[in-house]
Amino acid sequence: MRAIAAIVAVLLVVGSLASAQQSDTLNVRKKKQRAAHMASPAKSTPDAAAPSTSDARVGTTKSGQVVYRGKKGGYYVLTPSGRKRYVKESDVIFDSSK
Repeated sequence: MRAIAAIVAVLLVVGSLASAQQSDTLNVRKKKQRAAHMASPAKSTPDAAAPSTSDARVGTTKSGQVVYRGKKGGYYVLTPSGRKRYVKESDVIFDSSK
């Protein structure tokens, strides 16, 4: 009796594996195609274009970068990617007196 039960269990396992393999071959997953990378149009430097900030220009750095004053009083320059990089007040050459 145990032998028959073991044989039936083995047949059920083999049958389920075979059906799983069939379903895998029928439903083949397609790989996602990556979208074509398009180069962005040429951008001019932040100094040549209008800055993307509403803060007032206060001067330049010793290397010639435009310095802006933030809303809370800090001084920063814009990086080529458009982020703010804060600089020390001692590195700023002011356009006019504070």
